[in-house]
Amino acid sequence: MTSARRNITLTIGAAAFAAAVFSFRPAHSGELDSERDEEATLAFVGSTREVGTLAPVPGVLVQAELGKLRIMVRSNGEGVYKLIPSFGADVKGDSVTISCSKDGYDTVDVSRREMSSSASHELVVAECLLAPKTSK
Repeated sequence: MTSARRNITLTIGAAAFAAAVFSFRPAHSGELDSERDEEATLAFVGSTREVGTLAPVPGVLVQAELGKLRIMVRSNGEGVYKLIPSFGADVKGDSVTISCSKDGYDTVDVSRREMSSSASHELVVAECLLAPKTSK
């Protein structure tokens, strides 16, 4: 698969995933959707992939950080994650630091792009590229 074709495929996949994220509000453990009176105003979605092959890397710890506040999730078996931090309604995506880590891997890059610029909702796609650590 050519690089351009791979980028187009990833962009289309990210856009479809983003549309799915904004089509519902998240429920937290032990809550029903009807019990929540606030909506998520900021969400990060993306995938964790291996450099070179772009194979999914499951179980990657994805962390959003704003000052001393942190929230973490792990990517699923397909290397996909959804992270909805509750740092406050006025917090913008560019003020939040996203990092990815997994034992046996080095983080090569975390790329970000904003998928929506609505005043009430912000979706940021953050893709993590990891490389297996080389044995010495």
